Amino acid sequence: MKKSLNTLAAPAVILLGLAASGQALSLEEGFYDDLRNSRWCDGFVIYYPEHPEKHTADAKAISFQGGSMHEGGYQATLTNLKKDQGRIVGGTVKVEYSDDRKAELVIVSGKGEKHSMLHIRDMKGKLVRMYNPVPPSANGWLGAADSSNVCLALQGHYKDSQGVSYEFALDPSATGQDEGRCLLRIAGKEERLEFAEEYDFTIPVFRMDGIYVEGRPVAGGLELRYIGDNLDEIRNPEGVPREGVYRMLTPLRDRPRFAFTGEQILNMGFLEHYDPETLRIMRNEIMARHGYRFSSRDLADYFGGTEWYKPSSQEVSLSPVEQINVTMIKLVEDRKKQDD
Repeated sequence: MKKSLNTLAAPAVILLGLAASGQALSLEEGFYDDLRNSRWCDGFVIYYPEHPEKHTADAKAISFQGGSMHEGGYQATLTNLKKDQGRIVGGTVKVEYSDDRKAELVIVSGKGEKHSMLHIRDMKGKLVRMYNPVPPSANGWLGAADSSNVCLALQGHYKDSQGVSYEFALDPSATGQDEGRCLLRIAGKEERLEFAEEYDFTIPVFRMDGIYVEGRPVAGGLELRYIGDNLDEIRNPEGVPREGVYRMLTPLRDRPRFAFTGEQILNMGFLEHYDPETLRIMRNEIMARHGYRFSSRDLADYFGGTEWYKPSSQEVSLSPVEQINVTMIKLVEDRKKQDD
């Protein structure tokens, strides 16, 4: 069965690997201004050219194949090709067992930056999916979800109900097989987290205080939740609850919680870690960091409760990375609201 560029194919989250520098999910190296021989990933499925030797300037169609970490057989063909100065920048996504979609290569530039993204729209023009460019050096891979991706969802500075400080951060010294590992600093003491895996996918479950907990980002901060016994080879001691919140961590108010949204391009798979309410806060924090003055009372109150927010105007200028992330977050946010 062939599957399409607009299909949310894998139930588990598959993310692109991170560099040891901490530039998670940032894919500037894979910039494309022509869809011929380009490669794309939305965090779930990777697509790469099929028979690239046929993707000539006068080609009538472009074919792609791909898959997830556990599934192949993903195919899509671009027909009705749209060209711009000899480059192919769009077309109709034709697949079996799926409605047609429109593919559109979008170049976002400014402030010395230039990024390419692949937008997938329905035939009425509504944006339904966004794909990140995959660097040529990636050799068509989509490896196991790296612990760094999970760490990015946890990353930040928090405190618990007793005022004890917590910081989740990428290990700057990690290299090779260790790259992107996550550090947890509690009241000045540092430990390196090892995340659990299920079906070869990294999940935000780690050992803490002698038990395994799950880190779940929510609008109010980070929930550390008890886990059941439904994970492979993960068992907590007898008497440990199997559900509920073990510890609630709230973000510190002296710094932005989602500063990474201004530093690196996210992907849709990564954003699946968050619920719609948290995505709304993440999206609007991008505006708040530039001093955007909110008309929505709840957002004005939320950011007004921080020490860093300085409202100044309703006209703000975003970087290309921020523009892409605002669009992508809103897309995932709206879809999750509909699913609820």
